[in-house]
Amino acid sequence: MLSVPKSILIALAVLTLSACGEYGKIYKGKDNQAKYNLALSLDSKKDYSRAVPLYEQLRDAYRNNLDSLEDVYIRTAYAYFNMKDYEYASMFFKDFTDNFSRSPRMIECAYMALYCDVLFVGEPDLDQSNTSDVIEALQTFINYYPDSEYVAKCNEHMDALRAKRHAKAYDQVMQYFNMQEYKAASAAAVIAIKTYPDIPQKEDLEYVAYKAQFLYAMNSIESKRIERLEKAQSLLDDYFYVNQLTGEHAKDAKDTKEKIQKETTKLKSII
Repeated sequence: MLSVPKSILIALAVLTLSACGEYGKIYKGKDNQAKYNLALSLDSKKDYSRAVPLYEQLRDAYRNNLDSLEDVYIRTAYAYFNMKDYEYASMFFKDFTDNFSRSPRMIECAYMALYCDVLFVGEPDLDQSNTSDVIEALQTFINYYPDSEYVAKCNEHMDALRAKRHAKAYDQVMQYFNMQEYKAASAAAVIAIKTYPDIPQKEDLEYVAYKAQFLYAMNSIESKRIERLEKAQSLLDDYFYVNQLTGEHAKDAKDTKEKIQKETTKLKSII
C-alpha cells in the first residue's frame, strides 16, 4: 500500500489545525459513512485536495472491506489524477492493479497508470530518459490486451512520445551546430539517424552530419584536415545515396563536395 505524499500531509496539517466547521468535525470523527459522503460531495465539486485526506482515512478504515476499499482506492487515484499529480496518480493506479487484479476495472486502471506516465513525461527540451520505458510499457499493455478499448489510445501515446524523442534528438544536434560545436554536432547527427531511422528530420540531420564535419575539418590544423575532410566526404556520399540530387540540401551538398575536392587537392600538393 502507498503512503501519503508530503503535499497532502502539509495540506492536511493546515486543514486539521484550522478547520472548525463541518469538514473538521467529520475528519476528526469516527463516522466513516459521513466521511465517505463528504468526500463524494467534495469530489463532485472538484475540491480534490480536501477529498483526498478523507479518502486516505477511509483506505485505512476499509482495509478489511475489499469492496469498499476498491471503491475508495480508485476514487483516490482519480482525485490525484484530477489534481494533475500524475506521478502519484500513476502509483495509485498501479497499486490498484496489484491489489485488485480480479476487478472489472483492472484494465482501466492499468491503462490510466500508463496514461499518467505519459503525461508525466516532460516536454522535448526536458529530460526524456524515461520515455523509452513508457513506450515499452504501452506496447506491453497492447500485447497483453490486444482487444482492449484502450489500444488505439496507447498507439497515439506511443506516436506522441516518439515525436518527443525525435524533437529532443534534433534540438540537441541543432544546438551543437548553432554553437559551432561542429565535431559534436556531426557525431550527434549520425547517432540520431542510427537511433531513430524514421525521424521526420532525417534529411536535415544528414545535412548537419556532413556540413558540421566539413566545417570541423576546415577549422582544423592542416595535418589533420585531409583525414577529417575524407570523413566529411563519406558523410556526403551517404547524403547523396539516400537523397540523390533531389534533396532539399542537394545544392549545398554539391557545393560542399567541390570545396572538399579543391581543399584536399591543395593540401596533398603541399603536405
